[in-house]
Parts: sequence; structure tokens; C-alpha cells
Amino acid sequence: MVWNEGYVAEIKYTYGFYGELSPLKLALASVIKSIQAPNLNQIFNYCELGCGRGYTTNLLASAYPHAQFYANDFNPSHILEAKTLAEMANTKNVHFFDDSFAEFINQDLPHFDFIVLHGIYSWISKENRQAIINFIRQKLKVGGLVYVSYNTLPGWSAVMPMQGLMLRHQKRSSLPILEAIEEALNFTEQLLEANATYFVQNPVIKSRYEQLKQQNRHYLAHEYFNEEWNSFYFDEVAQELNEAKLNFVGSAHILDYIDILNLSTTAQTQLNNIKDPIYKEVVRDFFLNTQFRRDIFARGLLSLSAIDQTQIIQNIRYALIVHPNTIKLNHTFAVGDVTLQAEVYEPICHLLAKSPLTMKELHDHPTVNHITLNNLFQALMVLTGIGYIHPAVDDETYQKRKKSTDAFNYAVIQRASITDEMGYLASPLIGTGVAVTVIEQLLLLAKSKNQDGVKFVWQLLFSQNKKLIKDNKTLETPEENIAHIESLAKDFYDDRFPTLQKLGI
Repeated sequence: MVWNEGYVAEIKYTYGFYGELSPLKLALASVIKSIQAPNLNQIFNYCELGCGRGYTTNLLASAYPHAQFYANDFNPSHILEAKTLAEMANTKNVHFFDDSFAEFINQDLPHFDFIVLHGIYSWISKENRQAIINFIRQKLKVGGLVYVSYNTLPGWSAVMPMQGLMLRHQKRSSLPILEAIEEALNFTEQLLEANATYFVQNPVIKSRYEQLKQQNRHYLAHEYFNEEWNSFYFDEVAQELNEAKLNFVGSAHILDYIDILNLSTTAQTQLNNIKDPIYKEVVRDFFLNTQFRRDIFARGLLSLSAIDQTQIIQNIRYALIVHPNTIKLNHTFAVGDVTLQAEVYEPICHLLAKSPLTMKELHDHPTVNHITLNNLFQALMVLTGIGYIHPAVDDETYQKRKKSTDAFNYAVIQRASITDEMGYLASPLIGTGVAVTVIEQLLLLAKSKNQDGVKFVWQLLFSQNKKLIKDNKTLETPEENIAHIESLAKDFYDDRFPTLQKLGI
């Protein structure tokens, strides 16, 4: 068999960052389920399987300089890029290997507190899934956590035939893969417009197809055009991972824990009547038509006492990670449109805008102490799930991390002058990535060079014969481009930059 085993290797994967892989986020999810997580204040070992171009692993390694990070991807071009970024950032605690899953286990590796794999479980053969299970069984510490995400049934059931059609069309083509993908998309659209019965009887497919057309073609190549393309019921994955002695902990997606935002009262009642926790998750996926799961498993479950859980939860520190002006109370969740209670959420956000605080410190404040502890905890989880706040570390830990995150961030913003693919910078305060656009990165780079941001950005774009797009229209003249850069820079310096500074970026 060829080395890529049917996986797309002709083109590189995108530079993605996935916040659920953050140790602090995984630890929070474990505590919510009253399960003891690895101690992040001590030295720990972390492994990402199928790391792609290594962006997530590199970023997290800079945010946890006291830990050791290991990652593999069988595409040597991916690993070369990952190693190059680590060298540029002088990140010494990260190690990359261009091994297959079966080969990786033979490396001189430690036992791991965390083993994570994002999406890859859906794109590989049963033999490779078995290799992953063997790896976890041999290399995960007792008490260690595994994060695995994958395409889920029933959410993908209607779309699977469309993926099968596009894959078969692409395989029949002699064109380079990106051109063949474009051809497959066009052919699928022709069938849709011809009212092929499959599309007529599955009207949801049209909107899914329209979403596909907007996606990065490199992403589509890896997401939709692998020969191995699988969707799973939850109990199928749980059964496979049981061979590695893993028990289900819960979801890494924090909003999944807020039932009132996901499920009707009828659904909650029916689920509460199901005693088998594994089957309950399967039924829950039918209520939600789940398309993608982000699951945490553990090798051995050490339950926290109610007292210990309460103490840990009350002492978790939270930081506001967006500008207060961008916060809105109206959101759409699985149950529909919801307006969050202003009397609960506004004082919390107002206090966190001033400085990071623990749940206990929030509850002790006179503007918040009217909120019950349960409601306060729920509000913090909702704000975390939305992406307005994030668990944070103490000031001493923040200072210990800042040298390595600064180095990583400078390596990334230097690359912003030649590529717009790296869209996240590392925060020493929250131990994860923060989305920062390429223009914002260039403005940061100009600031680090003590240069005028607008002039710096325009001269760079002009030298590369690039133009900005505003309202889906390319700006043709220098005056239009400069005016738009000035507007973006004003918004950045007024709102975004102070927020990034608070996060240590």
C-alpha cells in the first residue's frame, strides 16, 4: 500500500487552531463532570495525533513552556513546516515526527497526560483506528485524558451520499486535485439544478452545498475527498475506545452542558429516563441531529467529592477575551433564539472587563452577589461556550509563560507579511489561541518595529500587488485601499489592541 493510504497528501491541510485541544479547556470540562483532571501546574506530557501542519501543537507548547509536547503526521511536508515554525519561535518543548500511527508507537516517547486527535478519526481506515487505540492503550497514563472529535450520525446521514458522489467524480478526473474538486462541485450543482430526486427529497442538502462552495478548497480536499470517510454513532466510537480502557467523561464543547440551550423540556425528560449513559448520548444526538462530536475520555475516572468540585469551580479564574462593546445578549442556540438575562450577564461582563476574577471573587462582589451560585456558574459556562470569556491562570504563571508566547507570536506576525494562513496568536493568560486577522497581525508587526501602521500595511500590500476587499468588492485605487486600512487600524487601536494587551499578546 502507498504511504498515504488513501488520505489526501497532494496538497497541504489548512493552518487550523482548535481551542478544544487546550489543556485548560479539557480540564474545565472534566471538572464540570466531577472528574479529576491532570494537574496543569506540574510538568505534564501532551500528544497530538495527526497534527497536520502543527499549528495547534506549536501554539499550545508556547503557552505551556513547562510541559512537553509531541505530535505526528505522516505527511513530511506538514512536519517540516511544524518544525520550522518551532525553530523560528525557539520553542524547545515540542517534538514532531513524520510517522504513521503504527510507526509512532515505536519512538522513544513518554507516557502522556493528554492524547488528542481532531477530526482525523473520521478520515482513516479501521486499521489506522486500531493503531490509534493501540497507541493510547500503551502510551496514556492512568488518569490521563483523550480528546477525539469526529463526524457523527445521524447528523451526516443525509449528506453522506453527496460526499460519495463528489469523491467518485473527483477520482474519475485526470485533473490536479484542486481543479478536480472544483469540477466535482460544479457537477453536483448541475444535479441539484436538474432536480435530481436525491436533492428534491433531501432539501437540507442545498444549504449544505452552498456552505461547501464557500469553503477553502484545501480544507474541502481533506474534509470531503479522502477515500476513507466515516461517520459514527457515539456508541461505536465508545466501544472502540473501550479497548484502550477508556471511559467517557463528557464533551469538550462547554455549551453542550447547558441543557436548557440545547434541548426542549420534553427531550430533557426523555433523556433523563434513559439509565445507560452511552445510549443516552446516542439518543441525545438524534434530538440534536448532531453532525460533529468533541468527546473527552479518560483512562480511569477519579471522581471529585462535591466539596472538592465546588472548591475547584469557585477558584477557576476567568478572563474577558473580547472587547465589552462587542458583547450581545441575543444568541441562537440549538433550541432557537435566546435573550440572556441582562441582570445576570451584564454585571459579570462589566467586572471581568476590568480584570480576571474567580467565580468566588465575582460572587463576593456587591454587584453580583444577588445571583445564586448555580446561576452564576451557568452564566460563566454560557459565556465560555459563546467565546466571550475563557479560564485563565494566575499572574505568576502568566509571567512565566510570556517569554515563550511572545516569541511564538513574533514568529507568526513576521510570517503575516507573506501568508494569511496563520490566524491565531498565543495568550499566556488563557493558555490558548486568540483569533487575530492578518491585517491586525501586520499592525502588531508595525508596532513592534515602531513604524506607522497604515503606511507599513499599505507599502507591504502595494509591493506585493495586493488589494483589499470591502463589502465583497475589490478596492482598486491606492486611495480606497489606504482609506480602508485607516478605518481598520482605528478600530484595531481603539478596541481590539487593548483587549489583546490584556491577554498578554
